[in-house]
Amino acid sequence: MRIGIDAHPLSRLHTVVPRILGNVIPELQRIDRENDYYLYSDRDFHVGVENPRWRKRVRSRCAFLPGTFWLQTEGKRMIAEDGLDVFWATGHVLPSGLGSSVATVILVCDLVWRLYPATMGYFNRIVHWLFAERSVREADMIITISDSTRRDLEAMLGVSPKKIRVIYPAVSAPYDRLQPAAAAGYIARKYHVSESYICTVGTIEPRKNLATLVDTVRILRDRGALRHQFLIAGAAGWRDSKIYEKAKRLGLTDREVRFLGYVAEEDLPFFYSGASLFLFPSLYEGFGLPLVEAMACGVPIVASDTSSIPEVVQGAAILASPDRPEDFADAVTRVTTDRDLRDEMIKKGLERARCFRWDQTASQILEVLKEVSQSGHEKRPADGAFDKPTGGPAWD
Repeated sequence: MRIGIDAHPLSRLHTVVPRILGNVIPELQRIDRENDYYLYSDRDFHVGVENPRWRKRVRSRCAFLPGTFWLQTEGKRMIAEDGLDVFWATGHVLPSGLGSSVATVILVCDLVWRLYPATMGYFNRIVHWLFAERSVREADMIITISDSTRRDLEAMLGVSPKKIRVIYPAVSAPYDRLQPAAAAGYIARKYHVSESYICTVGTIEPRKNLATLVDTVRILRDRGALRHQFLIAGAAGWRDSKIYEKAKRLGLTDREVRFLGYVAEEDLPFFYSGASLFLFPSLYEGFGLPLVEAMACGVPIVASDTSSIPEVVQGAAILASPDRPEDFADAVTRVTTDRDLRDEMIKKGLERARCFRWDQTASQILEVLKEVSQSGHEKRPADGAFDKPTGGPAWD
């Protein structure tokens, strides 16, 4: 087969899609000794291509053209030039009009644009409104990263279960349990923070629901039970200013809650391992990769009871409603004061994290690509695959 992959997310921020591609591509190079691969991007990216059957296809006639629109123009031209058998779209969007000779697979990580559109930036909403649902309808097969997202696809977009394959992401080798005191000391020295801290990881945006985290800190402070500094690692995102304003309005100081900004990838295993607790109050997740990273590093977790989160942690975390900061505060106190509970949660988390492996992820993706190619490259008719009408996104 000649397999094409939309690799343009690899040149962007380290969100879930670049993390998936950055780990799956090396595994595919290792396990697949038969097929030829073409990696398409509008700018260069830092994933090694050492196998002669793998080719980077980097070309852009306009440096300012957003990746999604580049895929519809220059990217589509390159795909046609290479005579692909299968194209894997990794950013929720397929190039329009590829033709029936190219079988298509699309990665859909979540349905934020349908379920929580107000938590997205305007440009991102427009892109999904214009392209995402059409792409889901036209794709021969959909890969999604949780059973929760599979159910959303079926309920919200009327996608047939036969068209969906659930394939979990995994945890990378650097995420391993380090000596907690040494890890905490390293983070304290490098970032000038307390060695006794509770952490969270994620882009500063409304969907991450950091307002509940900030309220949790306030409740613990008011109870006289604030024993840790709360550290938030994540780049600024959509509407990030409101959470800073809320922390200031509640009178919280940097000694109580600290926004670290983007934390380098190589520091994250230390960041997790040195924490007394990982807090994850997100409103909605297609998967929640930080949960697996935290479990692999031996950190007990208190998280929201929504979307894919219970599926990912499977009993290895304490779950609470994302709009109940009092429950989060109660759980923080329980975990940080009950040594037996803490040890049991760490044990369960380590066991659960071992279930997520990149070699398995890559093997399952390869099987989907083979299955779609062998189907004869025929586009599936709309015989229930996409029954329900769809509309545009909800706007503020």
